[in-house]
Amino acid sequence: MDNMFEMYSGISKESYKNIWKDKKITNRLTNVTSNFDTALDFSYDFNNGIYNDTVIKISNIPIDAFIGYRGERYQNDDDYKDMSKMRIPRKLSVLNKYNMFIVNLYPFKDQIKIELVKY
Repeated sequence: MDNMFEMYSGISKESYKNIWKDKKITNRLTNVTSNFDTALDFSYDFNNGIYNDTVIKISNIPIDAFIGYRGERYQNDDDYKDMSKMRIPRKLSVLNKYNMFIVNLYPFKDQIKIELVKY
């Protein structure tokens, strides 16, 4: 399949057990990255205040799932730039240039693949 991507996301151990293990994905947005080490930074568990170092690999992500990216100069976690209205060539350019994204996986939950990489 063309324009399918593989990304990582750092998660809490609880969210792996309750959501990702069985793909119980809701219509919430997900932070993903092409960089494994960056994904480790996403594994912060707000309930207990520690980094879980739990990372999943999400593959078969269609280009239409990407709705935002974080540029080189960002201030906070909400500082993403919109990709939702970009045409495919521009999205491909952004995907090749940056490594931190927001995706909406819910419409594609039956086609994506989830693999636990580090627990």
